[in-house]
Amino acid sequence: MLLSNFFTTIGMDEQPGKYFFSNYHLIYLLISIFFFILLFKFLKNKSRKRQNTYITFFLILIIILKYAGEALFIYEYYFVEESYSSYPHAFFDINTFFSFQLCGIMNIVLPIVIWFDIKPLKDFVFATSILGGLAVMFYPVTVLYGNPFALTLPILRSTIVHFFLVFIPLFLMHRGDFNLNKKRWYSIAFWLIMTALWAMFGNIFIDSNANNMYLMSNPFKGGPIPIINVLPNGFHVIFLAFAVTIGYVIVYQIAGLFTGKHLLAKHLKQKHL
Repeated sequence: MLLSNFFTTIGMDEQPGKYFFSNYHLIYLLISIFFFILLFKFLKNKSRKRQNTYITFFLILIIILKYAGEALFIYEYYFVEESYSSYPHAFFDINTFFSFQLCGIMNIVLPIVIWFDIKPLKDFVFATSILGGLAVMFYPVTVLYGNPFALTLPILRSTIVHFFLVFIPLFLMHRGDFNLNKKRWYSIAFWLIMTALWAMFGNIFIDSNANNMYLMSNPFKGGPIPIINVLPNGFHVIFLAFAVTIGYVIVYQIAGLFTGKHLLAKHLKQKHL
């Protein structure tokens, strides 16, 4: 019974804003901050080789959880007569292997970019991973739903994946592997447009009922977020574009807090050589 309750999507689409900035939400944020600090301090005291081992494990975990979720949606498609969620799909479906949602894309691309050191994509992928992770933490519809004390695979998947989408890029930037440079903002803009076009391809040609990257209709209408909760479909995209831009600005500021001291120490060391 407990195992069957773990592998369920019941409640995923019910009352998406019910726990928005509730006590449960604040507890979730505090727990995320606590584990972020704890893991950061733990890794910081390890050798670079050991750090890389842990980072690799975390990246593999992201991919495993990503496709474990898809396996659950595939099972729901074939064996659950009345689907609990909006995401069930057949095995031979593009959603099984790829994603049209921004966070889903980062689940796949972040490990690839890090493992193969694809520098032209790092600005976009690192910044977007952080932004996507924070967005879910502050609007945790995929984490807090139904019974907030009932641990299910989708909740565990979303909690862990979005945590590491924030943690991994910030940790790697802190130790000097990469630095977000404001002068390369055009790289983020370009790849974000490409991602939006990919999402629209999915919306128009793959599934006409899809709402990838929320480009087709306003999912926040009637919800708890001011302004966007009253915007009609189409106009909400303008608000989202503005909000995402502000989000990237905030991500740059956060990244600066993690890389500032490291870069200053490196600069002083070079100055004395």
